[in-house]
Amino acid sequence: MKQFPILLFTLALGLGFSAITSAHRYPSTQPQHHSIMMPITPEKGAVVFEQVSFDLEIGLIADSDWGRFRVKPARLLDRRGKHLGSGYINVFLYPDSGSGAQLPSWSVDNLFVAAPAETKNIQAHHINAAHRKSLNKYQDRYPFMPRPMPANSPADASIYFDLRPGEDGEGSIRQIRAAILFSPQPLPTITDIAQFAAQFPAQVYPVRTTRINAEGAGHVDGRVSPVSSTIPNTLSLGRPPQPVTPTPSLPDDLDFPIQVIQADQPNLDAGRNQCIPIAHANALQYLEDRYDSLLLAWRVPQLHIRGIGKINSAGDVLFWEPEPANSLVANIDSYGRRDNVQDLDTGGYTSFCGSIRGLFGYLADPVSGSLDAAAFRHQGSSALVLGDNAGCDNGTVIMDGITSQQEGQFPTWEWIFDELAQGRAVTILFSWYDIDGEWKGGHSVRVYGAAKWNNKHYILTLDDAVQGDNFSNLTSPQTLQWEVADTGQPGMAGVPDGRLNMNGMSWEIDFALSYQAKPTLLIP
Repeated sequence: MKQFPILLFTLALGLGFSAITSAHRYPSTQPQHHSIMMPITPEKGAVVFEQVSFDLEIGLIADSDWGRFRVKPARLLDRRGKHLGSGYINVFLYPDSGSGAQLPSWSVDNLFVAAPAETKNIQAHHINAAHRKSLNKYQDRYPFMPRPMPANSPADASIYFDLRPGEDGEGSIRQIRAAILFSPQPLPTITDIAQFAAQFPAQVYPVRTTRINAEGAGHVDGRVSPVSSTIPNTLSLGRPPQPVTPTPSLPDDLDFPIQVIQADQPNLDAGRNQCIPIAHANALQYLEDRYDSLLLAWRVPQLHIRGIGKINSAGDVLFWEPEPANSLVANIDSYGRRDNVQDLDTGGYTSFCGSIRGLFGYLADPVSGSLDAAAFRHQGSSALVLGDNAGCDNGTVIMDGITSQQEGQFPTWEWIFDELAQGRAVTILFSWYDIDGEWKGGHSVRVYGAAKWNNKHYILTLDDAVQGDNFSNLTSPQTLQWEVADTGQPGMAGVPDGRLNMNGMSWEIDFALSYQAKPTLLIP
């Protein structure tokens, strides 16, 4: 007689799990964890399946194989209507038809979901009291200004997955069959668990359509303009994250999962291709939110509101101006000097060196910057030092001695984890490639979490999925979970190149930057 049900319940009741060690202390008022796995059914609207159409510089990739799975933490309730608390979601996809002889595809592997009480508020609430009068003054005057949201509006937890496991296809998908399980601790991806999950009946879930155009980061080697792929659209971004293949035995680190999670806000709406200035601004504003307190002072001069570095000309001379002038991201964007920026719906990529000059040029500006003390360090790029009189200094932007020191040839999960654990902000720049290994674009995001369980490493990121003149992040701010590991190089899966891939795909992290605030101690 098989013993896997006994093993499973032993694990689920806590004999196989220990508490997660976290660098972030959650409120003691958080909901109590449930001690067993619980199926999540469609009725409460707690989960959403989406088919992604990518609208990128390389062209439209419509009705792709890429799915995005989202969880709404506030709607994760038990049968009595109480919040389930923090936990992990696993999704098992079933084929549309056929017998139940084969196991379902383990398509979403331990997506972390924070309880609503543990999340931070939406971007408009991340403005300190000294700025609120100015906020009210400019809110009606400038269309860039976001409107406040109610407190405790948690961001959805999201992850990419393969809508058509085992095949490369195209065309619309209207519904899928799946079993979705919640557990208070990560489930080990072993055969016994997969067999037990197969005992839960599959539910039918609708599949919505969604458009994602998040991009705008030039390659670390200097490339700025991605070119459309010559291969079929379905493979022009590589394959989506593949389902988990369960192993027969338990991983070595089952008893010792660790994670560090910072606030998943602020997460400001981005203009088209504005990911790099937004990532910088989100990082700086996070540091102010964390360190500008009753006993400490560390302040960003501008407001964390939408804006652009608008391009202008005087004869044949080009220059960039922040619009509005009191926008943090607009000031950073103006120093990054993107092409063709006229409004929130226009603008080109930021080059890698434009990213460095944009941030450091803004910080060095005695009028717009004048930021309190900060220090920077990085992994990735060929430059041991970036900034003033070093890498990316072409003489066009004054950086006033600000530099970043290299601490590794390529970004590593361990370095990102350590930087987050020390209370620093971290952003990454990553690139995507087609199935043949050709560069097709890049993106930059703030990393707000890093975790390890089941011998796997994860990062949590935040960004704006739908760039442009909209307020998509006010209603549906995007956070994503990624498994990171060196699983291959562009066009050569399984051949490591030292860079971290994201979810085993042909997407690679090229660069990571750490921002350290050095606040002033206020003596009463």
